[in-house]
Amino acid sequence: MIHFIVATSSEAKTLIDFYKLKKKKTISNYLIYNNDIVSLTISGIGKINSAMSITHTFYEFNQQKNNIWINIGIAGHKKEKIGCIFLVDKIIDDETKKKKYPFIVDNCQIKQESCVTYNKENFNYTNNLSDMEASGFFFGCEKYSTKEFIHSLKIISDNEKEKINFFDKNNINNLIKKKIEIIDIFKRSIFSIWTEFFEKNNVIENKIESVLANYKLSFSEKLEFKKWLAIYLNSTYNQEDNIIDIKKDFQTNIKKIKEKLNA
Repeated sequence: MIHFIVATSSEAKTLIDFYKLKKKKTISNYLIYNNDIVSLTISGIGKINSAMSITHTFYEFNQQKNNIWINIGIAGHKKEKIGCIFLVDKIIDDETKKKKYPFIVDNCQIKQESCVTYNKENFNYTNNLSDMEASGFFFGCEKYSTKEFIHSLKIISDNEKEKINFFDKNNINNLIKKKIEIIDIFKRSIFSIWTEFFEKNNVIENKIESVLANYKLSFSEKLEFKKWLAIYLNSTYNQEDNIIDIKKDFQTNIKKIKEKLNA
């Protein structure tokens, strides 16, 4: 599933309309919209709100790990023109100075830029993007997914020469609307990677279960054998090489796996 996290309803409107999302009945304090494959949560402004909204969203949708998480929002920059869109390739938290490096897919057509997340509005522009959510978003998502599936897209709303009227919701909505096709293309490219990831995992999981079906093991033995089978099958995915011999006991097969991996 794809989870969009946005700070405000102005940033959410175009996404809700484009993906035909419906308001979800929830006991959460957050507004959540969804269809069968896409959800959108309005987090509120700030990195803490962003991080908390991710946890709420995770539990609202069956606690499924390794889903896609995309933050869409506005940002400032010293020189970039209003309306330009960027994929964040480095996140710096201004308060903690911690840094994170999202995984950027090959052949991505969106310009990339680093982003500094501040605790309050910042108009001391630099050559980094500036926002109030990205670090909280990324740190929150890391608990539930891998870097390949955690991304932040920022659209320039202000620079050292001009800025939009932040109190006019239509201004913010129009910034998102003008870039919705680019956002959707990016979403589909990540979804394709995600689909391949889960197909691979399903193939490996089925192979593991077929091997384990040949053994009568205790709970701890099963966990150990499963762990080493997963390591081995991930390392040889789409290869013909197979050293598992179901006629041998599981400890012998684990030993063979370790020898193969260390070869």
